[in-house]
Amino acid sequence: MRKNLNFLLLAVLLFLFAYYVSPLIDGIVMGIAFAYVAKPVKIKLEKRFGGFSSSIISTLMILLPVSFLMFYGLFQGLSQLVYLLTHRSELETVILKILRGAKLQKYSAYVVAYLPTLENIIRYYFKASALNITIKTVTFFMNFLISAIVCFYVLCDGERLFASFIAVVPDDKKEEIRELLVKIDKTLISLWFGNFAFAVIVGIVSVPFFIVFRVPYIPMFSGLMFLAALIPVFAEWMIILPLAAFLAVNNFTSALWFLLTGVVFLYIFPELVLRPHFVGYASNIHPLLLLLAFIGGAMAGGISGFFIAPMVVATLTAIHSHFQDRQKVINLNLDLKP
Repeated sequence: MRKNLNFLLLAVLLFLFAYYVSPLIDGIVMGIAFAYVAKPVKIKLEKRFGGFSSSIISTLMILLPVSFLMFYGLFQGLSQLVYLLTHRSELETVILKILRGAKLQKYSAYVVAYLPTLENIIRYYFKASALNITIKTVTFFMNFLISAIVCFYVLCDGERLFASFIAVVPDDKKEEIRELLVKIDKTLISLWFGNFAFAVIVGIVSVPFFIVFRVPYIPMFSGLMFLAALIPVFAEWMIILPLAAFLAVNNFTSALWFLLTGVVFLYIFPELVLRPHFVGYASNIHPLLLLLAFIGGAMAGGISGFFIAPMVVATLTAIHSHFQDRQKVINLNLDLKP
């Protein structure tokens, strides 16, 4: 009876804890993913700087470029939207120029006539959703801050938590559970470090590429390149093609070179060479499963789902690989027996 009461009390406390931290679940899950991104960096620095300092350095090395690519691009896009809404005449001039360059002057009167209606729709949406947008923005910033804190503590205290968990496992299962957890850990590192490092590199490399071809709103589009490269298969060409179409309005030759070099150096080469190198074949995660996990997880659970679903796929893959390897060892031992 007392044992059941203690179990019930523990369950109630865990439920209350989960309930009160549920608004921060996005930040917690992001922090765990960022910790796996930063873990290889922390391991390299740990011998020289120690566990605490290496955790801080590796957290900053990962989160600073991610913050730049995400937030600066977002602010740039919002500022441009506000500018366009407050400078209708300049917007009309740009649209008319684009239509003339594309030999579509006959549609200019219709487009200009519908601009005030479109502007009113956008203004009404922002006024009606101002409070909701503000709350979501503040919540996202708070979750991103929480993710940085969680990332640091997972890096700093992860080994201690691992040892504490192993200590309560029955002695006859310790070695097997340790091997399984190490396998899951390596698979998650391969998944997150590979994908994030790949996406950050693509986002940063796209900046000088956009500068050479005079692409407008470079921070915003480099941030979009980072987000597009983060999702396997669902990738960078989705940004390159619309930009090439936009550039073709003014200079078709320049747009063609932009398209060819962009597809080769920002899509084909990264996807065929860099992503396999960074993600690593050791993870053994099928690209289709990752694609479905990223997109399906985001649709079902938002930001937290985007991170949790691939973790589930990686964990299941690691478990399958672990028991498959153990079965091979058992079969080999049986074959060696006289």
